[in-house]
Amino acid sequence: MDRETPPSPLRASDIPSGSLWLAGGENSARHGLRLLAVLRLLAPLTQAMTMLVAVQMLQVHLPERALWLLLGLQLLLAAGTWARLAWGPRVGAMELVLQVHVDILMFTAVLYYTGGATNPFAPLFVLPMAITASAQRPRWVWVAALSTMAAYVFLRDHHVPLHHPMGQTEVYELHENGMVVNYLFTAAMLAYFVNRMQATLLKRERQLAAARDAQMRAESVVAIGALAAGHAHEISTPLTTMSVVVSELRRTRQGDAPLQQDLSLLDEQIRGLKRQVSELTQAAGRRRAEAASGARLDDFVQGIVTRARRLHPGTSIQAELTGPLPAPLVVAEETLSQAVTNLIDNAVQASPHEVLVRADWSGSRLSLSVLDQGAGFSAETLNQLAQTAEHGRATDPGRGLVLTLYTLDRLGGALMLRNRDEGGAHAEIQLPLQAIALAGPRLAA
Repeated sequence: MDRETPPSPLRASDIPSGSLWLAGGENSARHGLRLLAVLRLLAPLTQAMTMLVAVQMLQVHLPERALWLLLGLQLLLAAGTWARLAWGPRVGAMELVLQVHVDILMFTAVLYYTGGATNPFAPLFVLPMAITASAQRPRWVWVAALSTMAAYVFLRDHHVPLHHPMGQTEVYELHENGMVVNYLFTAAMLAYFVNRMQATLLKRERQLAAARDAQMRAESVVAIGALAAGHAHEISTPLTTMSVVVSELRRTRQGDAPLQQDLSLLDEQIRGLKRQVSELTQAAGRRRAEAASGARLDDFVQGIVTRARRLHPGTSIQAELTGPLPAPLVVAEETLSQAVTNLIDNAVQASPHEVLVRADWSGSRLSLSVLDQGAGFSAETLNQLAQTAEHGRATDPGRGLVLTLYTLDRLGGALMLRNRDEGGAHAEIQLPLQAIALAGPRLAA
């Protein structure tokens, strides 16, 4: 087994541009509900500790039965929220806003029995309002803000006053101490929420950047396809002329055996080119399902190698196939075949004498490698290919790479390029078998 340097992966985008908005909106609202679930777990615990200290140690008179009932309801609400996150469907912005208003009502009820607006913890109304920002709709933030304002104004005149057996001086001292605790708690919670939201924003920025790169690759592939389709018609005429000339030479120079052998090889190459031009012309506008057929995986790979041998008769192209037999039945689509052929063509250019193609489908993924004995990838070439993979710019030497990556992107695969320690390059395609299985999910082009 050949030893190799660590791979330089060139991976296609993980985020399809078509599903970006749905994924982004769902993740934001779900993230906000997760923060709310954390708050719902912390709130009754801290309220219970505060109530025990106030009643048992500071001798403050509180309606304990009503407060314990509210704390129990909050714990049930917290448990329901975590269950909703674990088993429920996607979270929408409207649901998050409604969930936040449930917390506003619960907190208003707690404050009603503990001094109302004079309670030092009343400013914690800002936390549900901050969580509403996860809905990514300014109007919802304003709705939450108006709701907390209305609750605060209501509590100004409607609440159960706090009483202490030693008089109002002790109540004022309790208020001051509570303000200190409230500030520490609010600062810690805001720091936590802001950091989590910042992480979400950074993740969305990475998703947007990946989507832009994927769109650039798609546009580049469309441009290459349009150019290739146009040239296909132009190439047909000279190929026909060459075929006529070769046929005439074979007829008039029948006594020249070496020339006849060369003309036979040339005629085979011309027929192969004409087949490819015809396939390219006919494939324009067809869907993937119409342009693909079923085949055993080993036959599919062997067919690619056989075609490569016809295109490069002077190169020894060997195939090593590993995996359980009979091999799985897969979709033998032309785009994947062309992607592998591109890698073989590059390997033949670097190593004209010998190229090895390995295929292994032992697990749940197909590993398809092309190894050559050339000079390997230079640092400059790897950098150029990485730029091509990232931005999808169809310039040499990466035009074939753009097409290969676009195909792998649709199939959920990846391409890794590396240098072999004994010399030469190694290009490896990693592809989930389910993506090309004939009985598995089919992807439209």
